[in-house]
Amino acid sequence: MAEDGFDWWTRRMKSMAEYFDAYRLDHILGFFRIWEIPATAVRGLLGHFSPALAMPDWEIENYGIPFRWWGVERFLEPFIKDWVIDENFGRDNRDYIISQFLDYVGNGNYRLKAFVNTQRKVEALADTPDWQIEGLYRLHENVLFVRDHQNEYMYHPRIKMLETSSFRELGDEFRNNLERLYNDYFYGRNYGFWEEQAYKKLPAIKGATEMLACGEDLGMVPDNVPNVMWNLQILRLIIERMPADGDFVSDLVYTPYLSVVTTSSHDTTPLRMWWEEDRDFTQRYYNDVMHWIGEAPQFAEPEIVQEIVRRNLNTKAMLAIIPIQDWIDMTSELRVDNPSDERINNPEHTYHYWRYRLHLDLEDLRDNEGLTSFYQDFINETRRAKTIEE
Repeated sequence: MAEDGFDWWTRRMKSMAEYFDAYRLDHILGFFRIWEIPATAVRGLLGHFSPALAMPDWEIENYGIPFRWWGVERFLEPFIKDWVIDENFGRDNRDYIISQFLDYVGNGNYRLKAFVNTQRKVEALADTPDWQIEGLYRLHENVLFVRDHQNEYMYHPRIKMLETSSFRELGDEFRNNLERLYNDYFYGRNYGFWEEQAYKKLPAIKGATEMLACGEDLGMVPDNVPNVMWNLQILRLIIERMPADGDFVSDLVYTPYLSVVTTSSHDTTPLRMWWEEDRDFTQRYYNDVMHWIGEAPQFAEPEIVQEIVRRNLNTKAMLAIIPIQDWIDMTSELRVDNPSDERINNPEHTYHYWRYRLHLDLEDLRDNEGLTSFYQDFINETRRAKTIEE
């Protein structure tokens, strides 16, 4: 697409501008880099970013890691010992798992038999219990590095490598060296390279029309992504409970003007469900963020939802777009009984997608003068109804 100056993108944006004033770039990080997964894998942990600056063996060794001396297979092949089998399948099942799926290779180590030596082969097993399938998937993922998909002599640290039993097996000095490499790779090494990729693509979309551009920048966000978005005048997405910096929650006080704030998204739980997910988190939020005293209520009653919505409306963000479920849950009369019925999409479950249906007629909401007056008064008491002079 770059060879013709992104002509298709440009024409598409101009056509959209006939109908819309603003658009959302879903997962804007994809313009910086994407996540590639090998065809032999079922789950994402065996993938790597692309494009990305992979590491040759000598560079890995510069971190004090005996990559070639130990043998590349120690880092690339699933690390399987008796105690690893016990962790994944239970000790009582060890002998059975070994006899069915593993070959002993000496020094207390095992490798997967040929008929299950990829996740795709495991997926194809017939009449195999789910707990065994899941355990075999985890064995495949118990590696420290993955090969680059284009150059087999280049390597990437496996994402979440520090959580593997393969990592736990190593000594303190070795783990410290691997952690330093891991942090350098995922939080610095590729930043400039990924920034170049974004500046090759995003200006073609942004410059095609006068529409307002909004980018969904949630998740594992490199530090330079907000800078690129600010330079290109693309609004960021801020969801308080999904902080980009790893803090407890996003501090709405410091929300930038070039942003969109929202309480929930199509992929998250609505406020009432979120309130009940983690009691410890909710209690801390109730005391430290809302600054309300005492024990947090078990359920998100209307005054709880109102306070959270109010906090979003009072930010400096250019736009505050609140899902209709959270608006309705500010009242006790119109909310549904079961909060789970308000969820739109659950990306963790394949068959829970876009199933939400509003239980009220829009005409009835429009004609409910008490409700519309309540919303009007509520909004008029927030920053949304005031002139922002900053």
